[in-house]
Amino acid sequence: LIGCGVWLVGAVKYAREAAHNNQCQGNLNQLMLALLNYHDTYKALPPAYLADANGKPIHSWRVLLLPFLGQQEIYNQYDFSEPWDGPNNRKLADKINLLLFWCPSGPVHEGSLMTNYVVVVGPKTAFPGSDSTTFDDFHDGRENTILIVEIANSNIHWMEPRDLNVDEMSFVLNDPKQPSISSPHPRGPAAVFADAISAYPLDVSLRPETLQALTTIAGEEPVFKEQLLRDPPTMSRYLAE
Repeated sequence: LIGCGVWLVGAVKYAREAAHNNQCQGNLNQLMLALLNYHDTYKALPPAYLADANGKPIHSWRVLLLPFLGQQEIYNQYDFSEPWDGPNNRKLADKINLLLFWCPSGPVHEGSLMTNYVVVVGPKTAFPGSDSTTFDDFHDGRENTILIVEIANSNIHWMEPRDLNVDEMSFVLNDPKQPSISSPHPRGPAAVFADAISAYPLDVSLRPETLQALTTIAGEEPVFKEQLLRDPPTMSRYLAE
């Protein structure tokens, strides 16, 4: 009976995590599809942020994607003449489908305004700041360039024009000391590459220099995606815990 109980607990944990994992990857897939549709419409990716006259970021790429996420009505009410946290825009923050922006495996409760999905911002990346890039700029190949990643405990409001900064982040996956590509999933954090809609879990043993190479669009570093991905954990892992 004890053995059956252990097996049942493990099976429940496995089923729950599998469901959370599927939802999380589904969110990333939706965001990537929205990026592709944005690119098809405007012939460029959205900038990481829109800036004011002084260069201060005031609107996020996540807001720019709203029409491509089935949130046109909220987008129409969004006021680009005030900052993302202005009086009008604050009222809209919880009006969208918030499930799009957070991972169910994380400690953030349902209905949170924080996001678990970000881009890497900075020079030589797909999101250099207030400027846009096109897929023609991806000299490293779209299959070798990451666009959207997971981050655990980001403390980033989904409307906030803030993401992972290439000059400040750690390129160690799940780094507990610095902002990094990270996830509560046992399978490791997922990323979406520019050549596909499907999200893939990254191998947690990925070398920092290799991960950094994946964030550039024209660094000409030799990287092969097949060596970077990790298969999802099997049920035996949960039974062993």
